[in-house]
Amino acid sequence: MTFDIIVAYYNNENFYKLLNLFDSHNFDYKAIIYNKSSNELHIEMDVKISNFNLNNIGRESETYLNHIIKNYDNLAEYTLFIQDDTNNHINNYNNFIEFCKKVINDKIQFQLYPCSWRENGYINTRTINNGICDLHTLASNNSIKKCCEDNDIYLPEQYTTFTCAFFICHKNIILKHKKDFYIKLRNWLLTDEKNGFVLEHIWKILFCI
Repeated sequence: MTFDIIVAYYNNENFYKLLNLFDSHNFDYKAIIYNKSSNELHIEMDVKISNFNLNNIGRESETYLNHIIKNYDNLAEYTLFIQDDTNNHINNYNNFIEFCKKVINDKIQFQLYPCSWRENGYINTRTINNGICDLHTLASNNSIKKCCEDNDIYLPEQYTTFTCAFFICHKNIILKHKKDFYIKLRNWLLTDEKNGFVLEHIWKILFCI
């Protein structure tokens, strides 16, 4: 089994602690760090790590889509997508390792991790009704609905999702959509800087329904 860890990096290096823990649990993985900052990363770990510079656009959603598009024909069996500030979003690193183990061992196709916003904070969930979400970070309260309409994504009348977009998925669940779909979605994402906040609410319905 192949396992890739995709890191959307900007200015927080706490993710190294998590990678070290994966290492100590004898995970056979490849870490791919997408750097959207002007910082030079100093990689001192004895693991296989790739480091690519990206333009600072589209938040972590663009990073994830960029990886999918560029590696569409060569995806790992399982891919873990995370942001760099793991200290804010993962309250217990050991629990997170067990979460990943369970997904892989049980052959689960897609699973969002229950993230917090801030370090030691509470878990954030949102219930979306008919694509409507009143959130100041979105361009409008129907941004989720509009994204689904513009990109032919099935929108349930109601669903509940975790926020912050830490998730693991099997390549088959990614490949159920054609590469052109992800290219179109990335193009849509870049039409408005607030669209990055939309996709964190859509990964669940994109990959589960």
